Amino acid sequence: MNPLRKKTESSKETPEMGMSLQKRSIIQGEIDPVKEAALQAKIISKKKVLFTDIDDEITSIYDKLRKYKMKNIYIVIPKRAILFQSVINLRILKRKIEDLKKNVFIITNDTNGMQLASRAGFTVFDKLEGSEHPSLVSGKLTDDYMKISPLEASINTFEDDTPTRLKSKKLSIAELIRRTKKTEETSSNPLTQRIKDNQQKKKKEKNRYVLVSPNRQALTILITVSVLILFLIVYIAIPGATVKITPKSDTVTVSSNVTLAEATSNRNYLDTHPANVIASFPAEVTMVKKMTYSTTGNKFEGKNATGTLTISNTSGKEWPLIEQTRFQTDDGLVYRIQNSITVPSGSLSGPGTVDAFVVADELDANGQIIGERGNIEPAKFFLPGLSEDNRQKIYAENKSKFAGGETITHKMVSAEDLTAAKGKMETELMNAVEEELKMQVLKMNQENNMELTLLTGNGAFYTGTPTISVPDNIEGQIVESFEVTGQMYVKGISYNYNELLNILRAKLKLSKNPEKVLTKIDTESVTIRLVPIEEGDDPTRQKITATIKGIEQYEISPDKEGGKRIIENIKEHILGKSVDEAELYIQQLPSINSVSIDIWPAWSPNIPSVPDNVKIQIVESL
Repeated sequence: MNPLRKKTESSKETPEMGMSLQKRSIIQGEIDPVKEAALQAKIISKKKVLFTDIDDEITSIYDKLRKYKMKNIYIVIPKRAILFQSVINLRILKRKIEDLKKNVFIITNDTNGMQLASRAGFTVFDKLEGSEHPSLVSGKLTDDYMKISPLEASINTFEDDTPTRLKSKKLSIAELIRRTKKTEETSSNPLTQRIKDNQQKKKKEKNRYVLVSPNRQALTILITVSVLILFLIVYIAIPGATVKITPKSDTVTVSSNVTLAEATSNRNYLDTHPANVIASFPAEVTMVKKMTYSTTGNKFEGKNATGTLTISNTSGKEWPLIEQTRFQTDDGLVYRIQNSITVPSGSLSGPGTVDAFVVADELDANGQIIGERGNIEPAKFFLPGLSEDNRQKIYAENKSKFAGGETITHKMVSAEDLTAAKGKMETELMNAVEEELKMQVLKMNQENNMELTLLTGNGAFYTGTPTISVPDNIEGQIVESFEVTGQMYVKGISYNYNELLNILRAKLKLSKNPEKVLTKIDTESVTIRLVPIEEGDDPTRQKITATIKGIEQYEISPDKEGGKRIIENIKEHILGKSVDEAELYIQQLPSINSVSIDIWPAWSPNIPSVPDNVKIQIVESL
């Protein structure tokens, strides 16, 4: 539709002019000929063009429309007008215009406004002379409607161009004001009030802060520049250094002589509270132990192997052998001849030989039963009673296998078993002394609600003579094992270990270097040495020497005068120096064990020159 170019009854435009305009539009490609013909068919008898400002509201536009008698009105709205802020405003305006029975068209170049007005039901044009905007006609842009012409001014025209005389009576200014107020009061209907309320609401929303998403590239540049500036400020204005120093520490060892006085016998002495004296309590018990001893003796009831040996003599003289002369194999098996014999001398033709009957012993050279092991195959024999040279001159061998040996033994208690059983019982009694006394001390603590500790060490226990008994007449009996019983009286000394620790702690604190602080007392390092009781000493007072270790280190604390002086001295000498120079200086101080320096920023080459920017941190040694 192109209403401003339509011909009216009172218009001065000729058909030729209309035709020239039509041709011009077609030549310029602005209007399709078919659409132009359809537009020319529509004739509008009257029209009014209303120009609005960017801040005109719905109420003001509505009031202007009410005054016009023309049915067809064109509203020219500029870009970014308040009217285009909400489709609700346009819909309210559309509904009110329909109540006035008017046809209102909107002309604007505001793209957003075109969309909103179209959604509200208005017919929208993008110029006074031209076609409708293509995005509002077909929903898409085409080549035929891509050219949008700028708005052209137009003169408000009416069908009746000649002026006419008003037949109504002229009104005074006062009457006009009164009538205007009355009209405004009359026009204040609910719809108008709703329009005003909506406009006020829009004004409030307009005054609110709106957060607009910033451009990502600009934001990135801003952040980068800010970080660079921050780094520059940090590098120039706030450099810092943290000096972590570990004070030098040493191990200190102290010893103290302490007397353990038996509480019952030394009551009056203990009441005077003498220094380095602790009350002691005797722990005594008669130990009784039993054990089963396995018999190791064997009673042989088997048979010994027998056979014939051929004895050879390579020497130049006869060699006499007495009865029970032993012959032995390399495995330790022992055989004896039963009669005395003389072995002939050797000659050029060979050694002299003689055969002899032999019987195996019950035990071999290692004390083990021979029995059936004596049934050996032919083997070499030597005489264990001869020297190595003579063994080369006389020797023997069996040419046939020995036979007849059988192994039948029974366990038998021997004298050696009795001796070994008593020795083992005595050892077990001695090994159990400390454990038995500790159990006795525990019993004393439970009965008397005390915290006693058993004194241990070389010479700490008194032991009586052990009494060991075995069954009567057990020797020679064939048994697998027998029972052994032992008992022994033992006595020890118990005392309060915490009292001893308090004495050692006090001695350790007095012995430390005045410039150092005691950081650790190693209670696990306590050792105790008993002083032997000499003739004339009171046996109820046991003297001991107790030793303890601790760790002391230089006290570098800003709260202490000495520590404060060391810290100020360190700062004074390292300000402005390189890290290596500062560490070398601090490391050479006698009170420092180790040092490390952290610089901020990390790339800063030197210690800051401002003392307040240098922090001293004390690291305790492990």
